[in-house]
Amino acid sequence: MLLIFGFLARTLYLGWDEIVAYDWDLDYLDLIIAFSLMLSAAAFYAYLWKVILERLGTPLSYRKSYRIFFLSQLGRYLPGKVWGILGLVYLSQKEGVPKVISGASVTLQLLLQVVSGVIVFVMTLPFWGNAEAGTGLYGLLVLLPVGLIFLHPALVNRGLNLALRITGQPEMELSWRYSYLLGQLGLWGIFWLVNGVAHYFLIRSIYSSSLPPIPVLAGIFAIAWVAGFLSLVTPSGLGVMEGALVFLLSFYFPVHVATVIALWSRFARTVGDLACATIAWGS
Repeated sequence: MLLIFGFLARTLYLGWDEIVAYDWDLDYLDLIIAFSLMLSAAAFYAYLWKVILERLGTPLSYRKSYRIFFLSQLGRYLPGKVWGILGLVYLSQKEGVPKVISGASVTLQLLLQVVSGVIVFVMTLPFWGNAEAGTGLYGLLVLLPVGLIFLHPALVNRGLNLALRITGQPEMELSWRYSYLLGQLGLWGIFWLVNGVAHYFLIRSIYSSSLPPIPVLAGIFAIAWVAGFLSLVTPSGLGVMEGALVFLLSFYFPVHVATVIALWSRFARTVGDLACATIAWGS
């Protein structure tokens, strides 16, 4: 994490003359649109967890689901990946949800989010057009069938029970059909698309020159989230996600501009998380 932020700091230092020369006027309308879409995507995020929980036989009201989800999400900002999950299990248990159910729900949610993030990125590669070196990423199209294979109910069942065994929970049989899992994948695709539109306006609020197509941004921010999640020790993917964003955005922007955008998006997401937690606390 320190190495990545050291690289970002060096990039800002070397490109400082170009950074200060650019007119960084903040477009408040674009910022309001971006923030509204980010909050909408977050609300949909909580709904997707509620749907999984309900499918596992333990329905909760949306208000309770939202409160549990976003209060527990604050644990992501602590080192390690377990605190947000432990917080969700603890708060769910206070609402009468058995630990095995809440643990299974968050495991399934993360599986769907990771697989959908990879698939969305791969499916948006054709929209890259003639972006410099973008065609070099086309080999990643092989991840599309791999992701669909990972969502086969037999593999999902094995992965879920492995996670339950590791955490000392009893195993459970998931009777979800492949068609239902693909439907869930479609809902996550909508989430990533809304997230991409939100970041399109977020970038445009500070830099409006030659923006990538919205599908490209949706794919970039989806795979950057996956990279940040898979970095097991960094809090909320800090540094790793920004490094992935700078690398991918640099196909469209100068590296120093991509660095500013990555840091700006981190700031906006943190404010969004705090806003959702504040709403959850008062609900």
